[in-house]
Amino acid sequence: MLEPTRAAALAALTELWEQGCPIASPDDRDRLVNIGLRRWHSFHRRHPRNRQPSHEARIRDLVRGLIEAVEPEPGLVGPLVKDYECVAEAIATAAAPLREP
Repeated sequence: MLEPTRAAALAALTELWEQGCPIASPDDRDRLVNIGLRRWHSFHRRHPRNRQPSHEARIRDLVRGLIEAVEPEPGLVGPLVKDYECVAEAIATAAAPLREP
């Protein structure tokens, strides 16, 4: 895994924590980044038929993976799913930064 990508993801989660996101806790930050980047980069291997997935589909997949990896009862996440979505967006942005034209 490229260190600049990992560093960007960690910085993004640090910022989310400072903004009040409970999922981006310093205690779990490294784990979230490792899981998130691995999940983001393995999407095409896990979904070979989805050749051109939308960004939203990849984010949903990333959210699902983070929840399954972190939560003891994934079905009971409830409103915290919004916080997982913020974490997923931050990791995705670090993993696939927008390219300028």
